[in-house]
Parts: sequence; C-alpha cells; structure tokens
Amino acid sequence: MNNQIIAFGDIHGCYQAAEAAVKLAEELKAKAVFLGDYVDRGPSGIRTLQTLMTAKKNHPDWVFLMGNHEQILLDLIKGKNKPEDIGSALDISQFDYAQAEHSYNEWKILKSDEQHAIVEFIEATKLFYETQQLIFTHAVLRDNGHSLQEKSKEELIWNYDFEPVWQGKKFIHGHRNIEKVTLSENSININTFCGYGGTLSGLAIDMHSGMPLTIYLISENGKLLIEEAHPHKNLFK
Repeated sequence: MNNQIIAFGDIHGCYQAAEAAVKLAEELKAKAVFLGDYVDRGPSGIRTLQTLMTAKKNHPDWVFLMGNHEQILLDLIKGKNKPEDIGSALDISQFDYAQAEHSYNEWKILKSDEQHAIVEFIEATKLFYETQQLIFTHAVLRDNGHSLQEKSKEELIWNYDFEPVWQGKKFIHGHRNIEKVTLSENSININTFCGYGGTLSGLAIDMHSGMPLTIYLISENGKLLIEEAHPHKNLFK
C-alpha cells in the first residue's frame, strides 16, 4: 500500500459507482474511507452494501462510516419504526422512514444468513475516523462544546449545521449535497449528489501530510469521468 487515503462521499444505492470506487482504490493501492449513506435513492442499496462488504473482507484496514440512511434502514430492520413513520433528529429536523423502504424490501427477500450479514456490517460501521492530520465523518462537525469523542451518534450522522464553526482538525465529510467538491476553512465536502443524478466523488489525500492529491468523479453507472490532480494544493498550509 502506498501513502494515500482515498475518501468517497455518499453512494446512495448506486452499486456500480461503489464497484468502481472499490476498483479505483485497489488500483491506487490506497486505503479507502467510505463516508456513509450507502443505501436509498439509487438502484440497489443492498447490492451496494454487499459490494462494500466484500471490499471490507478483502481489505480489513479500509474504513466504513455510518450514515443517517444506514441508521434509518437499521431502525426498520430492527422493527423500531415502520416505513410510514416520521422521524426526528437533533430536535430540529424531520425525515420520512419511507425513503428507506426500497432498501428494506430488498433486505427482506434475502436469505437469513445474508440478512444477518447486512445487519452485522451496518452495526460494525464507525462514527468517525481520525488520522494525525484529518478527521473523516459522515455529517458536518460543529463546535457544540463536545470533543469528537464526546459527540453523540445522532450528532455525527445527522448534523447539517456548520455553526458554531469547528475548531479542531480539518475534516472531510458527506451528508450535505453539493454540486462539486467544496473546500472551506475547516472542511471538505465530497458529497456530490450520487443517487440524485450526480456523481460519486473520491478525494485522494497524502496520508502523512493530509494534503489533497487528486479528485476523482465517478458516474452513477460506474464510469470514471474526471481526474483532477493536485486540487487546491495549498488548502492545508
């Protein structure tokens, strides 16, 4: 393995994009970090999860984070909620459990051992990943008085708010849909509407310096569209 980490944004059921992401990381010999929201929106959340499960088996050091959509699906699987239910998060936002109904129906027709494997994979996902230089999360980090380790699960998979501005390490995240990879003072958003007619973004980073090296854009059907070398190379100086 070389000294690269490649982080991928929300996949949202676009399993061909997931397959292409896995292949790209393998070709680069990079450590992959997937930022969550693997299910819903696209053709098959379950095929996406199965693709990532195989990747995890083949690459035990790769990192898979939990997104809010995995939690929604897990709530349906566990019987905590029904597709017609309305949920709430952080006391400020509401969401429909119906958005995970397709993924849930896919899960229900699997064999029991396959169902168990899906649940096991989701439950094993992490809430964040931290290196010496960077933090990787699903949702946006904000300075709400809690350290990264003290933050609640709900905060780490649901928060959209940048205020108050996070004062810790720079972080790379998904969750908020955005047209293109966007850099701000303390964060990089790489969630570029995959599953909504957009693309899956992969950001390759130097493992030691935390410097962005290349942005890769993958279409929802798995085609590598753009490779932008040395993007905003002065970002972390």
